[in-house]
Amino acid sequence: MTGKGHRISTFAFVLGATGSPLAATFSFLGSTFPDSSEYVFFGKRRNRYHRRWTHWFIPWLVMACVCFERSGWIVPRLAALVDGTNAHYDVWSCAGFWLMGCVLHILEDAWCGTVPFLIPWKRSVGMHVFHMAKARGEMSRGEKNFVFCCAGISFVAFMFRTFTLRSFADLMLTLWRNI
Repeated sequence: MTGKGHRISTFAFVLGATGSPLAATFSFLGSTFPDSSEYVFFGKRRNRYHRRWTHWFIPWLVMACVCFERSGWIVPRLAALVDGTNAHYDVWSCAGFWLMGCVLHILEDAWCGTVPFLIPWKRSVGMHVFHMAKARGEMSRGEKNFVFCCAGISFVAFMFRTFTLRSFADLMLTLWRNI
């Protein structure tokens, strides 16, 4: 996937799953790191090692779980970060969501190719649900559809998180009384 596709779908997925714009922002920031780190580690030989060690999900997932464990499995709160009350839990949570962005990057890459599963130098898991565009950095029609579906499903999930059944019933009763 392109960087744009990774960022949009990761932000939407985490926002829909957690309801937290802060968690979604940190996942957004980590969503392109597995590809970016290849430039740091491999330089011009990046394409030779693409989707190998940096796309092995196990270290990213372990580090994310360690961060979430240190945070007490909370979703980060901006107010706690600003006023400093138990902010270390929220900092660990932000780090966990940044690493979760890396994990989601790898899962998204598995939709349009293969990534390592148990052996980091062998790409063995994945499928070609859509193909990439020929031009570098351009989103193909399949990728656009994938990102649009991820964002749409996540938006619906986010709306259901904000509108509980009780608030929906109250809204319907208010509308009924005012008709």
